[in-house]
Amino acid sequence: MTMLAAAGLMIFAGASLAVAPPAHAQGRNNGTVSMPTGGCPSGWFPDSAPRTCKPAAAGSSSTPAIYVRTNTRTECAPGYWVDNQNNAVCTTRKYVKGPSAEAERGTGGRIKKPDGMMRCPTGWRTTEEFTHCYTETKNAPIARPKGAKPCAAGELSDWGTWCISNYENLTYDDARRAGVADFNKTYVFALKNGRDAAAVPDDSISPEAEAFFQSVGRAPAADSASGDASSSGSQPAAAQAAECVTGSEVGVAVGGALGGRTGAALGGALGGLGKKKKKNGC
Repeated sequence: MTMLAAAGLMIFAGASLAVAPPAHAQGRNNGTVSMPTGGCPSGWFPDSAPRTCKPAAAGSSSTPAIYVRTNTRTECAPGYWVDNQNNAVCTTRKYVKGPSAEAERGTGGRIKKPDGMMRCPTGWRTTEEFTHCYTETKNAPIARPKGAKPCAAGELSDWGTWCISNYENLTYDDARRAGVADFNKTYVFALKNGRDAAAVPDDSISPEAEAFFQSVGRAPAADSASGDASSSGSQPAAAQAAECVTGSEVGVAVGGALGGRTGAALGGALGGLGKKKKKNGC
């Protein structure tokens, strides 16, 4: 963002001092803004040029005005707050942190994700910070990073990156719900950080877990599902995003990105997700 020099000081006879606010403190909610560090702030998403961000809805009252502050020690101007996703940015969107799904429904325990693009183990889902996996399932699968060695006897190789055990008690529906929510979070992480969102595996559960459920007869047949049940596993998680994504900001982001991958019709449908209610406990 172009940084304009602060207006000069005017000293009056009564020894009073008036300081004109910096021009950049007015912020903007349209065009593109360069990010010297970090990802895009809330309500903004990566533009085509590297390290630039554009608003989800340019000029809209729902899009926060932002500006990049000179350093993180500089206070934001009156009416602006530090953005919750990039602390180099001041924004008119005041962030009030409420209880996360992890805090409300998590059953305890976290697993660190080696990379934000990595899918969580079956039965687990990505946290709001995109850094860990948590679970809402009691007696959830036990997971560890796979590393270079094969998984041990009794462990399932999951996504090719985890070794999990204690997965036999997990229901297919619990695995699918966690997987869809995990896909959504991982996909948004990619969008917000300028990563290749197409590289996020878009199955609701891992191929290895799917094979296990099929082998024990606990996965629905792909050709027998209908109505709401049709989203129980045969449908890619990308198309299931409407089940779990809430908030117009994420709806626009996911809708726009998927439009290029699966067609304008799906992109437009997902673009309106902000009006949908949360379903299936995602």
